[in-house]
Amino acid sequence: MAIRHTLALDIPETACENIIRIFDASVYGSGLAIDCPRLDIYLPGFSLPIYYSTDLTSLPPKVLEPGFIKNLSTADLGITGNDQPISTFPDGLYTIRYSVSPNDTVYVQYYHLRTTTLTNTYYREICKVQLQACEPNAEQHQRLHDLRYIKMYIDAAKAKAEYCHAPVQAVEMYQYAERLLAKYLTGCCVSCTN
Repeated sequence: MAIRHTLALDIPETACENIIRIFDASVYGSGLAIDCPRLDIYLPGFSLPIYYSTDLTSLPPKVLEPGFIKNLSTADLGITGNDQPISTFPDGLYTIRYSVSPNDTVYVQYYHLRTTTLTNTYYREICKVQLQACEPNAEQHQRLHDLRYIKMYIDAAKAKAEYCHAPVQAVEMYQYAERLLAKYLTGCCVSCTN
């Protein structure tokens, strides 16, 4: 039986470019109040957060309760209006903070490197490689090698942000992976000239 709140979030990567998914994985203290839950989401390049909390007066009402599973769109966060088309969330470094009252002392904060658009582009390129159930020819082998190299940088960038807590390195590695994929898309051999 927990005597205090242990806040935790799970922020999985998703293939959907216009949704950000956040799960509450917290263990709440027995008999302790869970008041004023709040999610602060710092978008890439912004210094002020967009916050999401319970607001029963909004249409539709927003509810943030313990154990929440949120699939949030840009409209849910007020980035776009409800009458506008839902836009995509940009790739980049997000800082996501979850807190309950007293919000300045009971919180958890995560770096989340969103790589959805870049990863989706990578997978579309994988689909273009025509493989058979045998050893690939030299050109296919080179394409697979280049794509694996790019994917390694995408994965390394996510690890730097989310496990190593090195956001500056993570963004640099992400940008490098982005440049490599852009180079690949022009038909250049990624590993031939760096």
